Amino acid sequence: MRQAKKYVCSALLACSLIPQLSRAQEDPNDILDEMRLAQAQITRPLSGRLRPENGDPIPFQLQLKGTEFDYKFANPPETIKLQLNDTGSVLTDQTNAGPQTLSGSRLSEPVRGTDITYNDLSLRFIYWKNAHYEGEQRVRTITCSIVLVQPASRNSEYSAVRLWIAKGRGALIKAEGFDWQSKVVKRFDVISGQQIEGKTIFKQIRIEQLDPQSSKVVSRTYLELDAAEGG
Repeated sequence: MRQAKKYVCSALLACSLIPQLSRAQEDPNDILDEMRLAQAQITRPLSGRLRPENGDPIPFQLQLKGTEFDYKFANPPETIKLQLNDTGSVLTDQTNAGPQTLSGSRLSEPVRGTDITYNDLSLRFIYWKNAHYEGEQRVRTITCSIVLVQPASRNSEYSAVRLWIAKGRGALIKAEGFDWQSKVVKRFDVISGQQIEGKTIFKQIRIEQLDPQSSKVVSRTYLELDAAEGG
């Protein structure tokens, strides 16, 4: 009887550690594919900005070209290019000094002195292949599928990223990035979205840098896209 009680308590503890309301199994890669496809089908050039909470806005132009995403900045000129392929993704940084493939610690460097790293700006982690379905949860009245993604190696600032993806829409609603001590160090919240070419894409994302020990927010930056004419 004691052994049975031990198993029951262990099971209850395991359930309490996972932020989910439903355990109906889904294929996490199908959920991610829906989100990736929605972004890849947008062909319209978009304007936006990085806006630090305590700093000046930094404008950019975003061009989505199928499996290629280009963020173009001025003063000084810089193009951050994400290219997707069958085995993963490649991130390059094009400046006056020429193109440079970003890898390792370079991916964790801040973009233009903001809280957003090169990894964050490209949302590169949504293309990681190692994905686990964790159930469903409602976020601000939206029913979301929860998917935990992990990098193929330790060559990343994050050991894992938990994604909340709107069911049936393929829209990212929320994400949390964990360091290699399993502490949350970055939080992404989609504050508002918009319809572009019949697809749902963010209008404003709030990115918060957290102290891994206290879990307190230490700084914020907003990633914003202007409303597209004609939707």
